[in-house]
Amino acid sequence: MKNSIARDTAFLTVIQLSTQVLSLVLNIYTARMLGTESLGLIALVYTFFSFAMIISNGNIFVSTSRFVSEERGKSCGNPRRIFRYSLIFSLLLSCMTAACVFVFAEPLGMRFIKDETGVSAIRLLALSLPMAALGSCMKGYFHACRKVVIPAIADMTEFCIKSAIIALSAGILIRKDILTIYNSIAISIICGEAASCIMLICSIISHARKEEPSKYKTIGFFSYILSLIPVILNSYIPCILSTANDALVPITLNQSGCSTSESLSQYGIFEAVVLPVLFFPSMFLSCLSVILIPEISRCRTAGRSERNKEIINNVISKTITYSIFIVSFFLIYGNEVGTLISKEPQAGRMIMLLAPVVPFIYLEIILEGIIKGMGRHSFSSLNYLAEYIIRISSLLICVPVMGFYGIAVSYYLSNIAGNISRMVMIIKSNSMKFSLREFVTNPVISAVCAWQFGMLLKTLLRLDSIPLIPQMILYSMICLLVYWFICRVLNNVRPKQAETL
Repeated sequence: MKNSIARDTAFLTVIQLSTQVLSLVLNIYTARMLGTESLGLIALVYTFFSFAMIISNGNIFVSTSRFVSEERGKSCGNPRRIFRYSLIFSLLLSCMTAACVFVFAEPLGMRFIKDETGVSAIRLLALSLPMAALGSCMKGYFHACRKVVIPAIADMTEFCIKSAIIALSAGILIRKDILTIYNSIAISIICGEAASCIMLICSIISHARKEEPSKYKTIGFFSYILSLIPVILNSYIPCILSTANDALVPITLNQSGCSTSESLSQYGIFEAVVLPVLFFPSMFLSCLSVILIPEISRCRTAGRSERNKEIINNVISKTITYSIFIVSFFLIYGNEVGTLISKEPQAGRMIMLLAPVVPFIYLEIILEGIIKGMGRHSFSSLNYLAEYIIRISSLLICVPVMGFYGIAVSYYLSNIAGNISRMVMIIKSNSMKFSLREFVTNPVISAVCAWQFGMLLKTLLRLDSIPLIPQMILYSMICLLVYWFICRVLNNVRPKQAETL
């Protein structure tokens, strides 16, 4: 089972690495073709689509992944029936949401986008919502069945189609006024979702022919819907608050004295450069988090609490250890990375400023996967509510006074508070002990030693004289080896812990 988790995580990481690299390249290309202001507009449209998609599918990916996994963990479960319930629910909810978005496209477009071309784009986006919901449901089912290759390939196909259309539009169609930026995004989304959905349907039909149907009964459809309510709220609350937060960023930047164009430009830098760079090293953590939901759910329903403790302790320890190393890299090269990607010095300064909060950002990815696997969606919703109240309040207070750097303050306060409460809940619920030495002291000492050793070798080997990218790679490899060695030595100077993944 451990090898299976590691194998699936490695495969998903390779896929996500490919999409992250292509996404960064696409952002650079789009910024150079259309300007950073267009990046801000694209980020706002994708925020709107993400909001509509989450509302329309009710977090069906997590629901299907968790509840199908629980059925598979039972001795008398019926996973296929639960999957049918998920399909029916996702189609009903997404079709109703799509109809509402289509009908209210004009007031939405004129009020928020303030452009008539945005109305047709919103209507196109509405047509893609049922396909997106259906695709999310099928992806959740395949994850529950430990067949992560199929949804990963579907995601890759969807991404490639979307990116190709956006690149073509940025390079030719938008610049020649053949398409607006809004319609090009809408067309890319609907084409990508359609291709992914068709691929998943074919895979589901093939998989159904090979799997024997269960003879056992399970809960009824309405009981299933009731059990979905905490899961749905767990997606709606952070989605609504996150969208409100994103919408407030340009407004508060405007209040700080920036023009509308400058506000959109700075928002584009933050959303399309700073955050992707900070989250880029966490791609395998995102993949692991997705795998943890069905894994922990299956072990929980099968009564394997010790196995869950082992998994939770190991992933938290490794996440903290890894994220502290990433902090040390961003503190050294964050400015260069930001400038290299966007040619905007402000991006590099923001990356370095936000580097110390990276462990909390990465922990959230893993802790949320653990919490959802434990079935504690209500806690997750309340915690997100508190976290976003802190973030939005800080945004409203700090950005008008501090400008662009007020965003960093809001991220610090909300991430630290939210993830400390997640950690406390998980430790208490699983009767675990928090090891300050293992989780904090050893990684910090290792990072400081690796940083000092790396800087010494950097001076002795005159790495500053070689191009930036090879320089960063060599420095990272040297520091990583030293960091890993010191961590290993320090961790061995104590009683042997649970076997690692």
